[in-house]
Amino acid sequence: MTPGHRARRAFAIAAVLVAVAIALPRFLTHTPYPRLGVTLDRIESGRSPKVQRVFAPPAEGVLHAEDELVALDGVSFGDAELMARLKAKGFPRGPIRLTIRRAGRPLEFIMPPVQLGAWQRLRLFIFPIAALIAAPLVAFLLVWRRPDLGAAWVFLWFVWLQGVGAIWGLFRYPQTEPAGGFALYIALYSAMVWWYPASFLHFMSVFPRPRWQGAGRWSSIWFWLVALAYLAPATMMIAWRGLPPEHVYTAFQAVVFPLGVVSLLDRYGRRGRPGWSPRLSERVLAIVVGLSLVLAAALEALAQTPSADALFPLPLVRVLVSAVTAAWFVSPLLIAFLIANDPVFDPRRVLVQSLPYALLSGILAALYLAVVLVSQRLFAQATGEEAMAVNVVAALLVAFAFAPLRERLQRGLDRLFGRDPRALRAALDRAGQQLLEALDCEQLRASVEAGLERGLMRPVALEWPAQGPPRLTPGEEVPADARGAVENLLLQAGARLENLALQEQRAADQRKAAELREAAAQAELRALHAQVQPHFLFNALNALSYLIETDAEAAQRFTERLADMLRYTVEAGSRPAALLSEEIGFVEDYLGVARERYENPLSFEYRGDPELLSLVVPPLLLQPLVENSLKHGCAPAVGALHLRLEAARADGWVTLEFADDGVSGGNGGPGLGLGLQNLEQRVRRFAGPEAVFEAGPCARGGFRVRMRWRAASQATA
Repeated sequence: MTPGHRARRAFAIAAVLVAVAIALPRFLTHTPYPRLGVTLDRIESGRSPKVQRVFAPPAEGVLHAEDELVALDGVSFGDAELMARLKAKGFPRGPIRLTIRRAGRPLEFIMPPVQLGAWQRLRLFIFPIAALIAAPLVAFLLVWRRPDLGAAWVFLWFVWLQGVGAIWGLFRYPQTEPAGGFALYIALYSAMVWWYPASFLHFMSVFPRPRWQGAGRWSSIWFWLVALAYLAPATMMIAWRGLPPEHVYTAFQAVVFPLGVVSLLDRYGRRGRPGWSPRLSERVLAIVVGLSLVLAAALEALAQTPSADALFPLPLVRVLVSAVTAAWFVSPLLIAFLIANDPVFDPRRVLVQSLPYALLSGILAALYLAVVLVSQRLFAQATGEEAMAVNVVAALLVAFAFAPLRERLQRGLDRLFGRDPRALRAALDRAGQQLLEALDCEQLRASVEAGLERGLMRPVALEWPAQGPPRLTPGEEVPADARGAVENLLLQAGARLENLALQEQRAADQRKAAELREAAAQAELRALHAQVQPHFLFNALNALSYLIETDAEAAQRFTERLADMLRYTVEAGSRPAALLSEEIGFVEDYLGVARERYENPLSFEYRGDPELLSLVVPPLLLQPLVENSLKHGCAPAVGALHLRLEAARADGWVTLEFADDGVSGGNGGPGLGLGLQNLEQRVRRFAGPEAVFEAGPCARGGFRVRMRWRAASQATA
């Protein structure tokens, strides 16, 4: 710690003490509500006001709701001069004689001056006072951690003025008329509040990062706006030769506050920049802070408008005012949280270690006061005596509650700031499990980054090299107790990346092999097409030439069959499958052409369920079988050749059997020919390795080919 840091810390302590010294006298001498401690429906000329609610001394226990105020010190409330004085200065601070009407009966009371103790002043605004105390403490911790950062000092200045300004606004009714030096103190206090809007704009211009650096301030519009905001109060006080009217302050606030909110929303509403990219939750918090400050300023301006007085007694308006006021008081704490998440400030360690004691101090002080006050009151009502034993019991309760409460609060803060080892271990274990489930590099990267963000409660910048495991980017720091677990997760990610790369290469090799097999099948099918077309074309053209000379009608039928057969052959080359009915039609055309070549009568018969005609089969399945029968089973000296196709489906299997009754010796043989071997391979590629392909001579002569496959394994045509 350098001497400069020590001096700055001492100055921060002095600033907090000065704020307390300024706010405390006003807190002790001013009341948080008007003279009577009641809420009146309306003060206007020509009518007597009614009591809406009694909430504090001196009216507490004296006046009731619906009481009608008739006269003040003998002067009727219908008197225009009295009503004007009450609206301008309020009720007299000394004892007053008040005449009321309750249920039609006139009553008269002597109302003493308002004399409140510290607790009575505090209890009406316990939440705002707690927020006013907490915000400067958090700002002080930020300055204590980083006294070299100007933005932390501006934040302390901002909450310093907000705190003293809030005390000035909450406790604005003096118990006695100030005079002498105390009147001067009140005037200086009131003047000090005028710089609060300027401090807000100043802080919004340097949060979370300053909008100007060094000599660049002279060209920054925000620097000049802040300078004008600081000069405006002094200029107005000189022009008015004292404090300007309250509506002028409201107008000044209504101009400066929106500028500060625009600066805040501009920073968190735009896209992140290198080195600073707020999360969605931080953006939402910034927007909430900006809107609450704007609404608070708008409601304060509305309260200065006489025509809006009738709105504030409405229940809905009261709820809105309460909500906006609460958000306004909490806004410095939200801003402190946003600062705590900015890596430039890095106040996490101090906050994590100090906040448990700071928060518990307030909680336990409230618990102690509650136990003491309630217990002493109950004990006094029961015995009529005061007892010190109550204080001892309360102190023991607080002492026993401190240790477990502090431990639980510390665990909660550790989880909030990403320092809980159990939460970190659970997050990294979950990320490791997701590594095993990742199917590609993008899923793996997302799971690692999300796991680190869940465990450390902030995004962690990583480098993903082409080879090797990921690693932290230079300058990225993680807690020492978490570094081992983080590095282990990154090593697991590297191993999984290698595994995915090997799997991807294996899959690519398998795809390449499948593509090669498919290409071979297509080449085989194209070779079959090339074999079919030349084989028939020469003989078919010779036969067509003969028919044209001898029988024109037969030539026309022959031409149509030949065209249908060739068209089907060409189309089959681009189709993965065909229907059995299309294959049978092709056989009919094929035989129609072949009859002109062979002298033997040729016939074909289909036996099977008509529904099986829609069965999906490989294209050109029957062509090699018909050609095989014609080539080996049809001899000139033999009579007619009969071809037969039988189809059946049973027990989930499809069976096709093709047979002929040709010459038994011509196509008998122990093995299959090349054409039938190719057909067997095509059937297995189409129907799967379980497909059955059998070929051989029939017992009564001829040749038979039997094919069988599971019906579920068929492809779609």
